[in-house]
Amino acid sequence: MLDGVTESQFYMWRTLFAVAHADDVVTNEELRFMAEALDDIPFSVEQQAILNDDVKTPQDIEEMFAKVTDVHDQAQFFQFARDLVHIDGEYGKEEQAVMLKLKELHLQSTDLDDLVGSVKLELEDEEAAPVFAHATKKKSFKDSVYSYRDAFMKRRFKK
Repeated sequence: MLDGVTESQFYMWRTLFAVAHADDVVTNEELRFMAEALDDIPFSVEQQAILNDDVKTPQDIEEMFAKVTDVHDQAQFFQFARDLVHIDGEYGKEEQAVMLKLKELHLQSTDLDDLVGSVKLELEDEEAAPVFAHATKKKSFKDSVYSYRDAFMKRRFKK
């Protein structure tokens, strides 16, 4: 896919949308999460169409996650998923089971040596300090979505 996000990032979003269906109930908060992603992330027209269908039609979560090939996208998936499964105030048994299975798959498929080698250790700068301090406060839903969206966009367009 030349336009839009990378294939791995696209499947990260498809997996997130599939997780919203894990408990067979898609709440208004989950719908808002998906709608804001569709509005804010520069998906291609083709990607938008597929994700719009994923809002209505549950996909196989493990199959979608298997196509998230970049370990950084996998890690980012878990950041988003943590907020998504708690967004409606309930972390049901189905969602818990799905998240445990995905974490297991992630650990099985991740080359930890490669991941450790790609981590850059840097001293915290003055701009990062307030972000860390803010992270300890309870964020609103929109703040959470925008903070992750902003991190996603910065990483995607950093190169």
